[in-house]
Amino acid sequence: MTEAIVSAVVQKLAEIVVDEVRSLRGVDSKVNEVKVQLGQMQCFLKDAESTKKRGDERIKGWVRDVRNVAYETEDAFDTFLVEANRRMLGLKLNGLLARHNLNQKIFQIQSKLSKISESRTTFGIQDLSGDGDHSQSLLQTQPNSFKRRVLPDVDNSEFVGFEDEKGYITNLLLNGLSNQSRYVISIVGSGGLGKTTLAQKVYSCPTVRNHFDSRLWITVSQDFNLLDVLKKIHQKLTNETEWKRVLDVLKEMHQEDQIVFLLEKVNTLLKEKKYLIVLDDVWTEHVFTKLETGLVDVGNGSRVLMTTRKLNVANYADSRGVYHLRLLSEEEGWVLFLKKAFRSSDPSPECPEELKDLARKLVKRCNGLPLAVIVLGGLLSSKPCTQREWSGVLERLDWHTVGQGECMKILASSYNDLSYQQKSCFRYLACFPEDYTIKAKDLMNMWIAEGLIEAKNKGELEDYAEDYLEELVQRCLVQVVERSPDGAIKSIWVHDLLREVALGEAKENDFFLIWKNENAKGDVSMTRRLALHDKLNEGFSINQLQDLRKIKLPRLRTFINFEKGLGVIGTGFLLLRVLELRNARIKNLPTDLKNMIHLRYLGLRGTDVTVIPSWIGHLQNLQSFYITGGLIRVIPESFWEIPCLRHVQSSYPHNSIVQGPSSTANLVNLRSLGWFIVPKSWKESLPNLPGVRELQLRYDNENDRIVIHNLMSKLHNLLSVSFFNFYPPKGMIDFSTSPSFQNIHTMFLSGYNRPSVDIAEMPPNLAKVHLDWFIFKNDPMRKLEKLRGLKCLEMERIGVEEDTIVCTNGGFPALQNLTFSWGWIEELKVENGALPVLKYLHIEKLDNFALPGLQCVTTLQELHLNHKLYPKFTDKSGKEWDNVKHIPTITEITKNKFHSYQPLLR
Repeated sequence: MTEAIVSAVVQKLAEIVVDEVRSLRGVDSKVNEVKVQLGQMQCFLKDAESTKKRGDERIKGWVRDVRNVAYETEDAFDTFLVEANRRMLGLKLNGLLARHNLNQKIFQIQSKLSKISESRTTFGIQDLSGDGDHSQSLLQTQPNSFKRRVLPDVDNSEFVGFEDEKGYITNLLLNGLSNQSRYVISIVGSGGLGKTTLAQKVYSCPTVRNHFDSRLWITVSQDFNLLDVLKKIHQKLTNETEWKRVLDVLKEMHQEDQIVFLLEKVNTLLKEKKYLIVLDDVWTEHVFTKLETGLVDVGNGSRVLMTTRKLNVANYADSRGVYHLRLLSEEEGWVLFLKKAFRSSDPSPECPEELKDLARKLVKRCNGLPLAVIVLGGLLSSKPCTQREWSGVLERLDWHTVGQGECMKILASSYNDLSYQQKSCFRYLACFPEDYTIKAKDLMNMWIAEGLIEAKNKGELEDYAEDYLEELVQRCLVQVVERSPDGAIKSIWVHDLLREVALGEAKENDFFLIWKNENAKGDVSMTRRLALHDKLNEGFSINQLQDLRKIKLPRLRTFINFEKGLGVIGTGFLLLRVLELRNARIKNLPTDLKNMIHLRYLGLRGTDVTVIPSWIGHLQNLQSFYITGGLIRVIPESFWEIPCLRHVQSSYPHNSIVQGPSSTANLVNLRSLGWFIVPKSWKESLPNLPGVRELQLRYDNENDRIVIHNLMSKLHNLLSVSFFNFYPPKGMIDFSTSPSFQNIHTMFLSGYNRPSVDIAEMPPNLAKVHLDWFIFKNDPMRKLEKLRGLKCLEMERIGVEEDTIVCTNGGFPALQNLTFSWGWIEELKVENGALPVLKYLHIEKLDNFALPGLQCVTTLQELHLNHKLYPKFTDKSGKEWDNVKHIPTITEITKNKFHSYQPLLR
């Protein structure tokens, strides 16, 4: 960790010497000296932080001293640059005094570095700079390419062992203990044993789906918040209109009254249903005590399925339904290991003969714990299949702290095998709440803003960030929740045991502080990164939240808010790089923000901010900017003059009323521009957007369409385009003239009456197409089905004059996901040989729909139908049954849909 910090500071000093020559006049030679001294220290950190020496408290202290000096150096120069910027803005500050103060600080830093260097010989710390890094990344040797690369995904739907357990628990849910009373079934076991995965398998079983009127999945976790859980249950049990009404009522109540009100409402709603509620990851008895009055028992066979590590919790809930989950057998562990360590299309991979004995020893170290097997397999999948490499893994396991459980040793070993840049990226995950679904783009842009991503060979920072994230996925350190059709990771999830590893490392290295009840009154003045969580412990005073404005955090680099009640933020955070204020109840940006010249990431989505002040242009290093477009009407011209902008995103087009950059904007670093209105000035000349990859625009007249048509011919790097038009276009946007024609993989078209793009002329390599609010004279499927790489097609509010669309023989050869929502289509006719790899068909908000020929699609795994179509298609005496009876899972779409990813084993 410290090696990564020192490396980043050394790199920063090199950049400062080049970029700030004038400001540093008189001290530039001293800057070089510090850079050299820190660079020399970096050579010894590899040995000091090696696994063998991690238990030596003296060496830990030496590493801590190096880290603190590196932080001190970074703070000194960042503070100096803030003062230099203020002088540039015309403030009356003494430049000579600032340089003198910096010179004094440098002298102190050099003195500390000399003492630290002298002490290393006492501890026997050696220079290992020539030994290389023992970590081996699958991506390090691969050139960064323009087109997206997709690595083999970690498929946690692979279910090794526990088939009998799944059948037993399913039987308990369906048949109970010979009576219809509601009771609780608890899956009990240690972390990483697979409790959540088993519960999800049971929950998703078609027999269970069809047995209950309503199913709800609630993740509880350690940070249990009763009000939050009750809101989630109520929202999933009711419609959108009723939920909005309930929210209005709740606004007028105190928290205690809200809880009583929601318990009564939930009780009333559940009385009408045979329900299954999953309470995942329950830690204390009082969780069930507080929820029990809402979980009504009317003797209709309702069930609660709970997962917990605590036997006392399970017995308290219902001692009749306690199920102790076993460990994997040695052979089951071996099979799971082979699947993870040797990823291939072969369903039964084999281990090379010369590695079998060693591999067996490694698997034995896992003691039958599935998570340990998965992470160990992920670690070895990233290494060459040689005795030397695999023996090294076994040896490093033996050097971990005595007293650690085998599972934590394996998790820590996988972490320690990462490069120092990847370690910093993994530790960053600790700032997110437990069981939080993390948006990949936000995470990667935070990494970039923090300077954690190192771009080589003039490659794109975003590509390298994605490589880092793919590496964490490959090693099974994070779980993919969702990928886009082109293979890009959209969201991830971190197992709580792996999060504990990240939290432990973050704490040891002063990397992050999670602001909670227990540390709210402590000394946080030296904190560099602060996260404020939404699920705060009960008893946390809102006054303590307001006290944030009084706290001085002179070293703070990152502030991430997950608390919806935050109404104020502190000031004086002059060195801030990342400021994420999502859902904070703030109406105005504090004027102190204009002095945060190091700020690179600013998130305002979900806030009440309505005005972006003109001084935003002072933030010359800003890279990522996110706003709620429905509230903000104007972005000042000074904003578009910020040279470092990479990602600027407004909200969905129906709400957005913000105009895009002016025609004079020269945004050479911009990579994504989301949901802005085409400005009138574009008619005269177009802005310079040479590097844009993702473009989302709304246009309101024919002149705007012509402007976009012309813009397409100037964009060479487009990968994703989205257009929303409020009028029937007279002409079409011709993509064939775009230099990016072959590279565009995602297209979203929404508008009025007819699309602005000729479907027959769409880019040939599209992986996803979304069409919304169009009336076609002829069947659009005849043209869409010729897109050979199309994997996902979503059709919303679509009509055809004939009311019928047809998928012909050989059509849609790659389509896996097909969705229809609203619209005026009454029949999808499927010819034999069409849709050869379709897996998921989703039909929502259509009252009349027929699917003749669907029986020919033998690959279909799931059919999701709205509440009006579901009885029609599942009636075994009806005419539609023969078309769908071969599909393993037919589900009624309800308000309480559960996200369908498979969590890593808990």
